[in-house]
Amino acid sequence: MKFQFWHEGFVFIGCFLVMVGVPCFLIAMLGTRLIDRLGQYPSRSARLLMGVCFQLLMVEIFGFCMIALFLHVFSD
Repeated sequence: MKFQFWHEGFVFIGCFLVMVGVPCFLIAMLGTRLIDRLGQYPSRSARLLMGVCFQLLMVEIFGFCMIALFLHVFSD
């Protein structure tokens, strides 16, 4: 038995890695920036958290849209 779909498999794996990797990278950037700002301005923690909350919401919506597009493209 020989596997024939190497190219398609690598495309699938690459798309999946991008789908998971991009939101994880963005979340890590937001988290490190938040921790840095909280260390500099501890009295402004509520304001900083609310500012990051909106950005996290945008990353989650972007990630959900990528997963939905991935499902739509590969479900046919």
